[in-house]
Amino acid sequence: MDTITEKSKTSVAKFEEFFSTPECKEIVSEALAKYPDERSVVVNYLQLEMFDPDLADLLIEKPEEVIQAAQKAIKNIDTARKNADLQVRFENLSNVIPLRDLKSKYIGKFVAVDGIIRKANEIRPRIVNAMFECRSCMRLHEVPQKSNMISEPALCQECGGRSFRLMQDESEFIDTQTTKLQEPLENLSGGEQPRQINVVLEDDLVDTITPGDIIRITGTLKTVRDEQTKLFKNYIYCNYIDALEQEFEELKISEEDEEKIKELAANPDVYNKIINSTAPSIQGYREVKEAIALQLFGGCVKELEDKTRIRGDIHILIVGDPGIGKSQILKYVSKLAPRGIYTSGKGTSGVGLTAAAVKDDLGGWSLEAGALVLADRGNACVDELDKMRSEDRSAIHEALEQQTISIAKAGIMATLNSRCAMLAAANPKFGRFDRYKSVAEQINLPAPILSRFDLIFVVEDKPDAERDRKLAGHILNIHQTAEIPFEIDPELLRKYIAYARKQSSPELTDGAIEVLKEFYVGMRGSAEDEDSPVPITARQLEALVRLSEANCKIRLGKEVTSDDAKRAIKLQQDCMRQVGLDPDTGKVDIDKVEGRTPKSERDKIKLIMNIIKELGEEYDGKVPRDIIIEEASAKHNIGEDKAEQIVNKLHQQGMIIESGRNHYKAI
Repeated sequence: MDTITEKSKTSVAKFEEFFSTPECKEIVSEALAKYPDERSVVVNYLQLEMFDPDLADLLIEKPEEVIQAAQKAIKNIDTARKNADLQVRFENLSNVIPLRDLKSKYIGKFVAVDGIIRKANEIRPRIVNAMFECRSCMRLHEVPQKSNMISEPALCQECGGRSFRLMQDESEFIDTQTTKLQEPLENLSGGEQPRQINVVLEDDLVDTITPGDIIRITGTLKTVRDEQTKLFKNYIYCNYIDALEQEFEELKISEEDEEKIKELAANPDVYNKIINSTAPSIQGYREVKEAIALQLFGGCVKELEDKTRIRGDIHILIVGDPGIGKSQILKYVSKLAPRGIYTSGKGTSGVGLTAAAVKDDLGGWSLEAGALVLADRGNACVDELDKMRSEDRSAIHEALEQQTISIAKAGIMATLNSRCAMLAAANPKFGRFDRYKSVAEQINLPAPILSRFDLIFVVEDKPDAERDRKLAGHILNIHQTAEIPFEIDPELLRKYIAYARKQSSPELTDGAIEVLKEFYVGMRGSAEDEDSPVPITARQLEALVRLSEANCKIRLGKEVTSDDAKRAIKLQQDCMRQVGLDPDTGKVDIDKVEGRTPKSERDKIKLIMNIIKELGEEYDGKVPRDIIIEEASAKHNIGEDKAEQIVNKLHQQGMIIESGRNHYKAI
């Protein structure tokens, strides 16, 4: 016991000396001056290690003793005699342990762990100093409390009584909060279940983190016995929280890497090299690969003066025939982006994508982050988006445009960030894509979701002798050699993207603005006739700005030029021609792109409604189906199949009613 006391005294003396060094003196003085408004002082562990390696090692081995000694040292050097009960917190701990390696040998040790916050429980008070009153003689007894299990005095020193009453108003409490930390997703290899651990926050650390935050927790690994199961469970008693926004920008880039990146950016063929290195295991689909490359580089986020935010992330939807490698592309992107999450619509629920309200151990409710929250500042890859239930799909409306997720469940009202770019894939309802039907008719997705995607690609599997020969050669070569021919090494590509995203946001030049304005006004101008469809809306103009900025970032440019804008326009036109070309008019119709009824179809619906109304008087409100179809074909050149399809649609929507078998009346 004497040895421990001596060690403690030595530690206090060493900390007094350490806090008097020029590096620490100012920090401690400032913390003392702000006490009690601020109740902690943050010490750099590396400075402590340089000052006294033995003391730094002792902190790792016996954290509680050393931290108590540090707190006592601050009280000793406090000239104002405030008796400041400052918490001493340590940052930059060298002992960073992966969460899955945090085994029993670390119990009682000081560790640092990286992870993502899955849920944060509500804040509760914990009793620190309990005041008890003897029921016999009313004498007060103060008992310091070490855990949630309240320990009473053994007996009253005054009268020897053993019955006490807890005086809650006289006792001292501290705020405490439990959170759940999950290991970073980028550390997982396929099929592994992420490890989780509870973290206890106290005092001024409570309420400083929200689900989805990527952080480094520094604290003491402790264990507690569950009273019901009698098993032990580890948790971390937190000492310090360091925010780690681990995104592309956080990748370590050496000077040698920087030279390679600048050399690559100076290459005039850098666009083609990056596009060819995107999903290199898949042959062809150049436009899709170009779009994905732009998505990885991303546009620029704008925070306006009125606090509104314009997103910089690019959302892409790939609709295509089975077996063309959509899932492969999504898997590639989720692996390349550091905060990439891959999920399949069939096995994904709405709360799994957004956030779930979960009951904690004490019966309170807390939020547990879903996939889109965990992918914040990264990429969310959602396969088979069309297979999700409609009530689950509605959960992503807000996440796509506002990039937040608002929750109102179980008495919790919260807004979580989901600033991620979404890459989604969907299959046509009838197996193969039909050019003569709108996207919305063929995939099970509502118009509001379709309209939020910047680019929608239709990838068809059509026989083509030359393309098929190349594809067969590519696939067989991979099977033979198991090697993928890529122009840029994947690790260098990651660093290139990270470097480009870290640079300051490129600005739009007058030339780029003029090109975008001319294109937008020109496209809208072609629709000034009353009979023309609307070819483009302001939403597509914003998408063009994002694509132009991403084009600029690919070549590490500082200014978005007219060439960047022209590239963006070409890609969007290719995309719109694929999904928005109305075969009846030969023009691009934005309603067809975004899943609404195209103008040509709306016109035909109006004509058939007029036919039913006009003939209604002649047939006494009971117009035969054959007569309607015959009239539409003869007078308005609407094909019989199309006319029949529209009559069925009008009947389903309740715009006409059946008055007798195969006889209709307009409402």
